[in-house]
Amino acid sequence: MAINPNVNIAQAAQLYNQAQQTGVTPNAIPTQDIQSNNPGPFSNLVTGYLDQAAQLGQTSEQLAIQGIQGQANLTDVVTAVSEAEVTLQTVVAVRDKVVEAYREILRMPM
Repeated sequence: MAINPNVNIAQAAQLYNQAQQTGVTPNAIPTQDIQSNNPGPFSNLVTGYLDQAAQLGQTSEQLAIQGIQGQANLTDVVTAVSEAEVTLQTVVAVRDKVVEAYREILRMPM
């Protein structure tokens, strides 16, 4: 049984559009999880970088969809997806370091 990549890409794009129309965004942070109790400069810095990372991911997705539809240059699509991948890897690495630091603090004697 041969897999037709054009059909799979079209189905993926259709499902993505349906998810966007229904408001299902798996990467969204629930509003109750966001704290706004007098954020300091560090939290502003982190929030700014996370917003930039999210914007880069959205731009990459939009450009990938345009590429699937034949409306974007393949080089631009590959570059945008690569940038989004590097950004995601950076965010995950920073998250891992923060979790590791938190665990170290929990292990400290009082």
